[in-house]
Amino acid sequence: MKYQITLTEKQARLLSYALDQFPRLIQGQDSSFQELMESAWEKRCKKATGGMMDKEWDGGWAAMREDAERICKEIKKRFWGLEWNANYGIRYNDEADILYDMHCVLRHALWMSQPEPKNHMTVDSNPAHQFGSEPLATVTLKDE
Repeated sequence: MKYQITLTEKQARLLSYALDQFPRLIQGQDSSFQELMESAWEKRCKKATGGMMDKEWDGGWAAMREDAERICKEIKKRFWGLEWNANYGIRYNDEADILYDMHCVLRHALWMSQPEPKNHMTVDSNPAHQFGSEPLATVTLKDE
């Protein structure tokens, strides 16, 4: 069975971002998790102080970054059995590979929808290659 989904450009970009980040979490590439923690702290900081990188609020921005990195190192070692500079990638988990394939299809479609001249030396300009067990998704641009 196949499904068709209609998305706005912003929704497609956000879905592509999620499809890129979640497989990284599955694979133990914890920089995504650290980015989420830092972003959450920055939102709280902005609400409390009006700025996103306050040096004093809640221990300060630098201390928060150190905490986020330390926590991510501990999680990575404990649950993935990996050192800080190591990670799993393609072929570690089929679901992650399928999600990554979907991200690459969307990313390329968004690149294709850009007006000419396009930069042809970007990762976005490369058509998706299948890594997961599912066939590649298809994207059709609709003008409305």
